[in-house]
Amino acid sequence: MRFLSRRILFAAQCAALILCAIAAASHAQDRGANLKEKLQSIQRSIVIDGSCVHSAGNLQMNVTNLGFLGSLPKSRFPMSDSPSAQWPAGSGVEYLYAAGIWVGAEVDGVPSVSTGYPETEFYPPGDPIDRIYRASEGMEGGGTYPGQADDDRDSLANEDWLNGRDDDGDGRIDEDFAAIGRLMYSCWFTDDQLQAQKVWPEHDPLNLLIRQETYQWSEEVTNDFIGAHYTITANGMKALSNVYIGVYADLDAGPRDRPTYYKDDQIGTWEGIWCAQLGDREYPVRFSVVYVYDDDGDNGKTPGYFGIVVLGSQMDFPGGESYRGYLQSVNIFAGLLPYERGGDPINDFQRYAALSDPSWDPNTTTPNDYRVLLSVGPFPGLAPDAPISFDLAFVCGNGLADMLDNAAMAARVYDGVWCDVDKNPQTGVLGRETPVIGPLEMADPDACDGNQESLKIIKGDTLWSNVDCFEEKALYNFTDCFKGNLTFRQFQTGVDGKETHIHWVTSSVPPPPSLRAVAGDHHVTLYWDNTSELVPDVVTLQSTFEGYQVWRADDWHRPLGTTVLGGPSSDLWHLIDGRDLVNRVPPDIDLKKPYELGGFEYDPLYHLRDREVLLRAFEENLRYNPFDTVACPPGITLAERDTFEALARWKLGFDGGKRYYKYIDPDAKNGLPYFYAVVAYDRSMLDGPPGKVGRIDTPFSNFVYVIPRSQAQEASEYIDEEICVVPNPVTRERMAPWSFGPTNKDPSGEKLEFRNLPRCRSTVRIYTIAGDLVQTLGHDGSGGNGALPWNLISRNGQDVTSGVYLFSVEPQDKRFREFVGKFVVIR
Repeated sequence: MRFLSRRILFAAQCAALILCAIAAASHAQDRGANLKEKLQSIQRSIVIDGSCVHSAGNLQMNVTNLGFLGSLPKSRFPMSDSPSAQWPAGSGVEYLYAAGIWVGAEVDGVPSVSTGYPETEFYPPGDPIDRIYRASEGMEGGGTYPGQADDDRDSLANEDWLNGRDDDGDGRIDEDFAAIGRLMYSCWFTDDQLQAQKVWPEHDPLNLLIRQETYQWSEEVTNDFIGAHYTITANGMKALSNVYIGVYADLDAGPRDRPTYYKDDQIGTWEGIWCAQLGDREYPVRFSVVYVYDDDGDNGKTPGYFGIVVLGSQMDFPGGESYRGYLQSVNIFAGLLPYERGGDPINDFQRYAALSDPSWDPNTTTPNDYRVLLSVGPFPGLAPDAPISFDLAFVCGNGLADMLDNAAMAARVYDGVWCDVDKNPQTGVLGRETPVIGPLEMADPDACDGNQESLKIIKGDTLWSNVDCFEEKALYNFTDCFKGNLTFRQFQTGVDGKETHIHWVTSSVPPPPSLRAVAGDHHVTLYWDNTSELVPDVVTLQSTFEGYQVWRADDWHRPLGTTVLGGPSSDLWHLIDGRDLVNRVPPDIDLKKPYELGGFEYDPLYHLRDREVLLRAFEENLRYNPFDTVACPPGITLAERDTFEALARWKLGFDGGKRYYKYIDPDAKNGLPYFYAVVAYDRSMLDGPPGKVGRIDTPFSNFVYVIPRSQAQEASEYIDEEICVVPNPVTRERMAPWSFGPTNKDPSGEKLEFRNLPRCRSTVRIYTIAGDLVQTLGHDGSGGNGALPWNLISRNGQDVTSGVYLFSVEPQDKRFREFVGKFVVIR
């Protein structure tokens, strides 16, 4: 059970500011009805509805823009049904309640700490623009080094960060930012919004602006962690000194279907060098991690170890200098004890003391409900022109060793690449990557080269120095990793003119295509584009695309703690088809053939009568205006306009051109839930052309959810007796194939379906055999959907009992006759 801070007593009086109840959310307590509506009346930009979930990997996590990550499982908040730190994906086994960022500093010698959790002192501004934004590598405007990072060609790279605003004042929005990973979320918040000051009047805000970015990858070797990057900036006139950055995490390991799964946890720490496996080589990396594991109070259902990995923190000064902070302290809090006896800090003085305490609490030995606080620092100050960056990763694995393997991979991805951003071959050479700016009396540019120097640097001059040489040697000399034929030069930074460190960049399989699923009657049609073929590898800048795989997952029943956005567990996926390029790389089944001839290729918009005329018009317009967007002609939708332009650009060989593919699954059954994914794979270039199959993406990368359904009846062929209820009789056994686990929004998890309804708007009423109205449902079949589900909940919010029920179908279109039928429920 969560602790209750004294501030909650004040917050409870603020009915108009109900959001503060997050600070005291417990595992079992209901924080009030209609919460979503109340929150929307306060802040239309707050995102706590579970719509932003890292679902592209095997570790899944909800994202908010309130300074914390996680979904507060089992609470009554809208996001509580979403994965919090669920591993493996789709299992319903969680490892986190919430994790919030803390920033502490002294203001005129008085400590103050702004927290994202358990007290929500960070909020986005009230403008609906300031929500959470989603991106992925390869999308327009998201170029990164070492490729083309200046997307808008204005000689500035990534100056228009992903926030829905025109940051560089050029009239365009988010046209030049860095997109990282297969799935990226970006948002920002401050600690001095009006609602925070009303809810927490005792807290003195530090006037902070924090940018939060989280990253995820989908390949099997990189999908067990989520990266997080924070940029903390002073947003006011206060002089902040002795600054610490921390993460407070309520770690809970166990399956959601166990009522008190969080009470039998253990906490541990690890710090040192570990080997990251890449192909047949192992790269040593250094990191620190605090982890939680279950003490087996649930009979082996929770084998994972979940860790928070501290990867780096530094303050960047104008001119290129930086100041690094290191993991300062590890505090472990337990139970409902006072702070002096090991409980949580409850005021700014106690929180700052915990952040600045240079000690690490020992690993726990007694199972309990624990929270942890990690901190980095101290930083001498914080100014608007000298932000602090803080990078960490959330990682999980099957046991301690596997978790450390995955943490090492996260550290390797964080290490990223070094690039020659300034195009000056004299910077970033001889292993010297760091500019040291004068004045300085005694400077040695490389303390490890055996040549002791004592140089004087006058004010304004720059000396490029090898400040990380000891760490380079430590990693190179680490003997527990098999490094193959790697040389010391490959462990050095600042070589070949590469002076700039670009974090979170890694080579990967081609990105998945844009995918759409259309439900049909006993079939599902998939449509996708050729994005995978157009986006080069972010590191090698080469395109090695080879083919597409089509995957399907069925028999999904929405285990507790899983959602449609999170998708199914990995064991439910199976490969149903695939095609590739014909280039002597197996299987050589030509994807470029038309679908009717055994390939995947598809020409869209053939339902439009003037398709060819419109396509020629788009081509002519683009020939004369290749850099402009073609205006939308009358009679077509904006989506159709976009498709026409993409087809025309492809035919003309212009940027932005696309081809389209389709696949029809004829084995889908009506009413059952399915997930589909179309993923790309590449060919290995290690042995030269023609190569062999290389990396293959996982279905986590771009799955879609769909339920096949009966077609609505046309008026000209309407037979009212074909309207029916499935199953009939309604029993738990017959509903089992499509029954779901309960959620806040769907407490029964059950359904029946009315099928073959009219192709128009209709009202369906359900009655007892005695004529009492049980429920009224609306249905819109005008788009062709002939199925209407019902969760067997009456209009009074109760489960219906066994018995015979009547139903009436009342079409608004008078070409359809009304119909009365019946069905039986057997509980």
